[in-house]
Amino acid sequence: MQRDQLPISALPAWCQFNDVTFIDTTVQYLGSKGFGLVTEKDLNSQSAADEQPLLLIPHELILSTETIREHAKADHHFGQLLEVAGGQVI
Repeated sequence: MQRDQLPISALPAWCQFNDVTFIDTTVQYLGSKGFGLVTEKDLNSQSAADEQPLLLIPHELILSTETIREHAKADHHFGQLLEVAGGQVI
C-alpha cells in the first residue's frame, strides 16, 4: 500500500507541528541516495555516556520497535540507516 507523502519542503513545518527538534543536524539531498540526515558531530564515540542525540522526538511520535524492523525489511535505505545507527532498536 502506497502512503501519501509530503514533499521534503514541508519537513520544517511538520517538525514544528510535531515538536521534532534537529540538534546540529540537517536534512540534505544526497544525490541518487535521496535525502538524509547530515551532522558535524563525531559519531564514533567509544562510550555511551558520550553519545548525544541528533533529534529530539516526542514520545507519542516514536515508532514501535516492531514497526521499525518491518520498515527496514521493506525499505533498503531505512535498513541502511538502521545499520549505520548500530542496528539498535530500543
